Amino acid sequence: MDSGRITLMLRHIDLLARLHKLWGALALVAGVSILILGLGALGVILSAEPGAEPAGVAAAFTTTMFFLFSAGAFVWGGVHIYDGVGLRQRRPWARPVALVLTVLNLFFLPFGTALAVYAFWVLLSNETRQVFDPAVGKDSLGARG
Repeated sequence: MDSGRITLMLRHIDLLARLHKLWGALALVAGVSILILGLGALGVILSAEPGAEPAGVAAAFTTTMFFLFSAGAFVWGGVHIYDGVGLRQRRPWARPVALVLTVLNLFFLPFGTALAVYAFWVLLSNETRQVFDPAVGKDSLGARG
């Protein structure tokens, strides 16, 4: 393979790693926001009158859903950040993980879809396959920390 094309693809891999970290950070911010909403709903439950059962059931359901979505956003963001670090360090496991995340990102319109299209282009190129092949020496490809 042409070393100039590999060098260019290394720049795209680094950019994709940064975008994954940014996408993960945004998911963590969303998770914190949803957690705050869940705490507000929990406050409604704790301050409810003892006889206000219908509002208590709705608030309990809402609180549970907020906490579940918040946990999902934290996991989603954490996995993206971890994978971004792996992509930047050219870890062999990072490419397949990124491909799975890319398929799931397709459904997060519009930004997740745009990220997914770019990630498919980067991750499915022959140069990227060569970069992430465990048999290729990391010294010659410039792994970054």
